[in-house]
Amino acid sequence: MKLLFTLLITCIQIFALNLTVQGEVKNPLNLSEKEFKNLPQTTLENVNVVCASGEEKQKPKKLKGVLLMQLVQNAKIDIKSKKKLNQIVILATATDNYAVAFSYNELFNTDIGNYVLVVYENNSFSLYSKKDFLTGPRHVYDLNNIKIKLIK
Repeated sequence: MKLLFTLLITCIQIFALNLTVQGEVKNPLNLSEKEFKNLPQTTLENVNVVCASGEEKQKPKKLKGVLLMQLVQNAKIDIKSKKKLNQIVILATATDNYAVAFSYNELFNTDIGNYVLVVYENNSFSLYSKKDFLTGPRHVYDLNNIKIKLIK
């Protein structure tokens, strides 16, 4: 019985969903749920999901998580010239390969960055972009990868 329990725990750990932050970074991240929840948390109120047709897919709710820009800052973008920041794109991808993009300037030089939140809910990571007019197209369920890309 003890062997079966140990095997079950090992399988859960192997298949546990981690969130990676990689690409043009000095410190790639591979965050478990526990590590993610130990990061400084931000709370956003009245976050909903509205699809492109205007239909409300999720009622407004209170969310607690980590700002996307904080994850990018923790990974530390690795570029040689600050001018290259204009060419940085942050691509958030789900396990089913659904992906959404944010520019560096959008996250760090507008108010939008204060409202793009990564949360851990329902045993997976999700991304919400509260300030979008239609929040659904950039809502990512089962988020597993954030890639920092330099567009040339």
